Parts: sequence; C-alpha cells; structure tokens
Amino acid sequence: MLEEIKLFLGITDNLQDDLLDLIIEDSKQRILSVINQFASRNGTDKITSIPTDLAYIHRDVAIKRFNKRNSEGASSDSEEGRSFTWEPSYLDEYLAIFDEYTQPTIRAGKGITRWV
Repeated sequence: MLEEIKLFLGITDNLQDDLLDLIIEDSKQRILSVINQFASRNGTDKITSIPTDLAYIHRDVAIKRFNKRNSEGASSDSEEGRSFTWEPSYLDEYLAIFDEYTQPTIRAGKGITRWV
C-alpha cells in the first residue's frame, strides 16, 4: 500500500515513509472501527482486517489524510491562490458501502408450506 500511495502522490524518495506508514495504520484503524459499528448494528461478525475488495477505500482515506495534514480540524484551507474544502469526515462517502458490506447474507432455510 505504501508504494501505491507514494506513486499516487508523486513521492519518489523515502523521506516521508514513516509518516505515510503512520497514516496508513491510523486510516486502517478508523475504517475498521466504522465498519465494525455497522457490523454490530447489522448483527454480523466483527471484521479484523480490511477486505481486499475495500482496499481502495483504505488507500483513498490515507491519501486524503496525507493531503490534509497541517490543516486538521479545518473544513477549508487556502494556499497560494488555491482553495481546498474537505468533507466533515474522511469516511462519510463510504458509509453506505460499509453498511451494505456488513449486511447479513440471505440464507435459504426451512420454510412453511400450507396446503389449502
């Protein structure tokens, strides 16, 4: 994941690897926390690692967190004529995905047949 994020951000050296590793780990913990809130609400099992089909969310959140560093707590920022506005939470756009992912699977069971 580190190399993918560095490629996306255009980082070619190793000077920020420790910071990126911290952001990646912190993002993972935040994502798992939110997914497991949905799992608890939906009555499904707790998830201990981010599923591979949701890895893009992990990468996106880490990149958002990296881009917003030094502006934590702000909803917008302006620098050298460029203006940035952020959503209130890094995870807001993924909440529906987390909810859908943690829904119980429908299993066929014994039914009731009535003859009239």
